[in-house]
Amino acid sequence: MGPDYQRPQTVATDDSSALGARYRDTAQHPHTAPVFDWWSSYNDPLLDQWVGQLLAENLDLRAAAERIVQARERVVIIGGEGWPSIGLGVDGSRSFAPEPFQPGARRYRTGINVGLGISWQADLFGKIRRSVETAQYQSLANEADYQALQHSLVAELVRLRASVAVSQRELAVQSDIVDSRQRTLDTVQRRYQLGVKNTSALGVYSAEENVASAQAQRVVLRRQLTENLLVLDTLLNQRPGTLAKVDTAFPLLPLAGAVAVDIPAALLDQRPDIRGNELRLMAANAQIGVALADLFPDLSLSLNHSFASDQWRGLFDNNNALGSLTGQITTRLFEGGRLRAQIRLRESELREQAAQYAKIVLNALAEVETALAQEHYLAEQVALLQRGTRAARKAETLAEQRYQQGIGALLVLLEAQRRRQNSERSLLAAQRASWRARVDLHLALGGDWINKA
Repeated sequence: MGPDYQRPQTVATDDSSALGARYRDTAQHPHTAPVFDWWSSYNDPLLDQWVGQLLAENLDLRAAAERIVQARERVVIIGGEGWPSIGLGVDGSRSFAPEPFQPGARRYRTGINVGLGISWQADLFGKIRRSVETAQYQSLANEADYQALQHSLVAELVRLRASVAVSQRELAVQSDIVDSRQRTLDTVQRRYQLGVKNTSALGVYSAEENVASAQAQRVVLRRQLTENLLVLDTLLNQRPGTLAKVDTAFPLLPLAGAVAVDIPAALLDQRPDIRGNELRLMAANAQIGVALADLFPDLSLSLNHSFASDQWRGLFDNNNALGSLTGQITTRLFEGGRLRAQIRLRESELREQAAQYAKIVLNALAEVETALAQEHYLAEQVALLQRGTRAARKAETLAEQRYQQGIGALLVLLEAQRRRQNSERSLLAAQRASWRARVDLHLALGGDWINKA
């Protein structure tokens, strides 16, 4: 009883064109199955080890796994309502009473009763069946939630791995900048002490400020690196500070190559968060059947069979048998409109869930398009920043040489150093954004990353 489920129309089912067509050549990037273990494309054994540790040890995943167990047990509990309930009872008694006309004498009586009871509620209109369907869909939704959490945590781990590598690279670059500015300060102080022309205390103070500013920025980068390592420790379910104690150099991840994209409709089955939402939509649809079944009568049957005697011997003789078979039909004559209101409520909940489902699908398409656009434009940005950084390094080297030779101005050198620092930081920030965009793309495309079977 109740409507059969039909997948709602969404922008994904209405469009068969490729995702990100404006950013990618479909001849070079055909539609293929989603990539398994995509993080392994970075060829980083430590990252592979971390992913395995995350999937095995993360506490959020453990809690989500227990929610799956709980949901499966609810299916069993609700499904048990459709089976007969069988009970067995054994009781005995021993009583005495005074014997009349015989002072001090007693009369004893023994009672033994063994009974079997069976009761069953017939699912004539599908209330129990629809309730089981609801529980099954909710259980499957919990499994989809678990997979979505896996995806999210793995993506966060890869982002952190990239951030740690960038932070270490930023620290190395910043230390180089500090050394460069310290050399400049030493030169300015020496020239000032020797009374070289065109040197002044103002130049010394400017160079000192340049060094202090670079050193302060290095402290900020160390703090950020420590914070990222602490978050990694928590994600991997290990004591905070474990990674900070290990002096490990994390190389920059290579920029990933092309990734296959698919038509929008494929997202409906690939992304676990969309699957989970649709399963809850299916559960809401089944709940309408439960509400409709409440309008109809309930039929229950009960069978009781027992043996009663005053002694164990001969207890199960037919002469000691008692039994009854009872059938009961109950229906609701007046509920003040509650039952009809319950149906309308479930129908409204279904429409609400369908709207949420369509919105999630729309957001998913937007996430894919956004990630593809980010990759496209960030690739251009990184290429331009690499060219600019090379020029900034050459400009700083030339400005330092000219100043050392006494033919260049201090302010020109200080400005070249600032420009080089800004270029290095901008390049690393763009590279970090490129890695994050690739992670976002894999997360947006979904697919079964973990279980290949």
